[in-house]
Amino acid sequence: MTAADDLNGRLIPRGAWILAELHHMRRLIAATLGILAFGSSVQAQDRPVELTAAGKAILEAQLASDGVADHGRPGPEQPLTFPLAMCTFPDGLCGAVRRDGSIAVPPRYDWVGAFSDGRAAVRTGGLYGFVDEDGREIVPPRYRIVGDYKFGFAQVDIDGKSGLIDRDGRLVIEPRYGFIQAIAPDRFRVSDARQLGGTIGAETFLDVRGESRVDEGTISGSSNETKPGIIDRTGKWIEPPVINIFDPDERSIRIVLVNALWGLQRSDRSWLVKPQFNAVDALSGGLARVRVSGKIGFVDRSGRFVIDPVFDEAWAFKPGLENTPVRQGGHAGVIDRTGAWTFRIPASGLYRAVASDRNGGTQFGWHFQQGRRWGLLDLEGRILLKAGFDQPVQRCSDGHLVASEDGQRLYFKSDGGPLEPQEGRILDASCGSRAPYIVKAGDKFGLVDGDGKEIIPPALDALITVTKDIWNAKRDGKWGRLGSDGRWLFEPKFDYLSHSDSIIVAATEAKRGFLNADGSWLIEPRFDAARPRDSGTAFVTVDGSTGIIRVNDQSWTVAPRPGVMCDIPYGILSQREGHRSILSPSGEPWIDAHVDRLGIDLETGLLPFLADGKWGLMDTAGKVAIQPTYDAQVSFRPSLRGIAWAKHDGRWCPIDRRGHDVPGLACTERPPLGEGGGYFRCVVEP
Repeated sequence: MTAADDLNGRLIPRGAWILAELHHMRRLIAATLGILAFGSSVQAQDRPVELTAAGKAILEAQLASDGVADHGRPGPEQPLTFPLAMCTFPDGLCGAVRRDGSIAVPPRYDWVGAFSDGRAAVRTGGLYGFVDEDGREIVPPRYRIVGDYKFGFAQVDIDGKSGLIDRDGRLVIEPRYGFIQAIAPDRFRVSDARQLGGTIGAETFLDVRGESRVDEGTISGSSNETKPGIIDRTGKWIEPPVINIFDPDERSIRIVLVNALWGLQRSDRSWLVKPQFNAVDALSGGLARVRVSGKIGFVDRSGRFVIDPVFDEAWAFKPGLENTPVRQGGHAGVIDRTGAWTFRIPASGLYRAVASDRNGGTQFGWHFQQGRRWGLLDLEGRILLKAGFDQPVQRCSDGHLVASEDGQRLYFKSDGGPLEPQEGRILDASCGSRAPYIVKAGDKFGLVDGDGKEIIPPALDALITVTKDIWNAKRDGKWGRLGSDGRWLFEPKFDYLSHSDSIIVAATEAKRGFLNADGSWLIEPRFDAARPRDSGTAFVTVDGSTGIIRVNDQSWTVAPRPGVMCDIPYGILSQREGHRSILSPSGEPWIDAHVDRLGIDLETGLLPFLADGKWGLMDTAGKVAIQPTYDAQVSFRPSLRGIAWAKHDGRWCPIDRRGHDVPGLACTERPPLGEGGGYFRCVVEP
C-alpha cells in the first residue's frame, strides 16, 4: 500500500491523501475567490464617486452662466462659490464638488449648505453638522438648527436656546440666548428674542437687530424698541441691550411705565419727563408721537410738546421729510413740524402715495379715503382722481396711473386725465406693460399709443402681442403680422401663427411650416405640430413622433421619438403613454422610465414619479431610490433642507433621502406645506 507523509511525518493511505488534497484544494480555491471578491469590493469602494451625466451637465451649465446676472441667480454680484453643494449623485444623496467637478464632500448627506468661512452645514436624519472644504466631518450631525460660520463661529440650537461653536465644533458660548451671532472675532450680538424662519422641519435662524417700527397712524403703549446687546467671548457685556429706547442717538433715555402711565427716564433713574402719557413712540425725524387722553401730539428730544395732542391719527415724521399726514374728526390732511396745516380735506384717511423705484420709493402724491372708496391728490393736496376706486391708485414707471373701479381696471395719465380711447377700452396698461396698448370695442380689437391716440382702429378679430413692436393680428379668420406703425409685415393668410419672433410657425390646411420675417415659407408646411425653441431649432411632430429640427437645413439635432417632447431646466422631456424619458439638450438619454408621471427638477437630485397609482423617487440616472409607496407626490425641494413630506395612510410624515423616517418630527393630519402645486404639462403647441 502506497503511503504519503502527513505534516507530522506519519504515513497516510493514498486514498485518504487524495481526499485530503482535494479538501485542501477546495479551501485554496475558496480563499482565492474570497480574496478576489474582497479585492473587487475594495475596488468598488475605491472607485471615485462621480456626478451623474445629468449632474455633470448641470454643473457645466452653471459654470457657463457664472457671472451672468439672471433674476437673482448667480451673476456678477452673486457668483458661484466652491466647493458647490450638489445632489445630482447616484442614489440622490448630496455632497459638494470643486470647480473641476472633482468631489470635495462625498455624497452621503440629505442636504449640504453653502460654504462660509471654510465650513458648510450638512444634514442627515434631520440633524445638522459641519464639514470642511476637504469633506472632513468637523462636527457630526447632532443639532436641530444651525447658522452659517462667521468670524470662526456658528450659532447652534440646543433645547430651544442658542449658543456658539468654534471652527472645531467646541461649544465656546453656552446656549442661553434667543439669538447670538459673531460680528467680529471677539464680539457677539445677542438677544433674548428668538425668531425662526424657514418651513416646518427646516427652520432657520433669523437675525435679530431690534424691533422695526410699524408705520401706522396710532400708537399703543411704548415703542417697545429693543436693541440687542454685544458681549465678549467670556459673556461679559460690551454693550448691554437697551429696552424701550426713546432717542436712538442717546441710548440712556428710556421709556418707562409707572402706574399705567409712560414717562422718559435717564440712566440714573431721574425723570426727563415724569409719567403722564398713555403711549409714547420713539423719536423719528427729531419728534416723537405721544398719546394723551386718546389724542396724539408730538414732543421733541427734551420731552416738550411741539405739537399739542389734538389728532385722532398721526403718522411719525420721517427723517428728511418736513410734513406728515394726520386725521382730526372727519377731516384728514398734512401738517408741518409746527403743527400748521399744509392742507386738509373731508376724508376718513390720508396716506403717502409712493411709487417703487431704484431709490427705494418716491412720493408722487397722497392717497385719500372717503368711506370705502379711494382717490388721489397731488403733492400740494389738489385732487387728481376723486374717491371712487376699490383700492389705492398705482403709479407706473412711465407716469401713467392704474385704478380699479368695481373690479375693472381703469387707466389715467399722470395728471389724472383719462388714458382710455374715445372708442373702446384698453385691455391692459398695467404697470410693466408698454405702449402701444391693445384696445377692444365690442368684439373687435385695435391699438392706441401711450396717450390713448388711435394707431389701428378696432376692426380686427384678434390681436396678440409678440414683442413690444410686433403683433399677430386676425382678420376674416386668418392670421397675419403687424408692426408698431400699424402696417402689415405680412398679410393675414394663415390658419395659425406662433407668438414667436425669431422663428415663426404658421399653418395652412392643418399642417405646420416655418416662415421668414416677410411671411414667405422657409420650410413648407408638412408637420402636425411645431414649436420654436431658440433662434435656430424647433420641436416638430410628424405621425405621432416628436424631435428637434435645425430650421436652417432641416437636419435633426434630436431624432424623433414616439410621443411629445418639451424643454425642461437643463434637459428635454420626452413622454408617451406610460413612459417618460429625460434627455440631455443634445438628445443623449439620461433617464428612461416606464412611469405615468415624472418630476422635472433635476437639481433636487431625486425626481418624484408615479407608477401604478403610487409615488416614489428616482435619482438623476433613473435608478429608483425610494420605492413607490406614497399616496401623493413627494418633493425634496431645496427649502426643505434634505427632508420631504410623504403621504401614507392619510398622514404626512417626514422622510430623508433614504426614505427613512426623520426622528423628532411628528407626522401631521394635514399637508404641512399646503396643497401641492400645478402639474407640468408637456405639449409641443400650447
